Amino acid sequence: MTGRTNANDSPPPDSVAEVVTRFEAYARARAARDSLLPGARTGPWHEQRAFDDLQAAVARLRDGMR
Repeated sequence: MTGRTNANDSPPPDSVAEVVTRFEAYARARAARDSLLPGARTGPWHEQRAFDDLQAAVARLRDGMR
């Protein structure tokens, strides 16, 4: 990817916000996997789902930049 040439190359704020939100959800799922409290633990499927959602949000952000 090359450097930005003008202001029209900036990503849509909604796309950036979605990526941040999905990243936070993934971080929470990953932390819950190793929680000391049994009731707070999640399975690997929950972490994988959050990661897949994050990847999809990043892909949408990239597509919006093209």
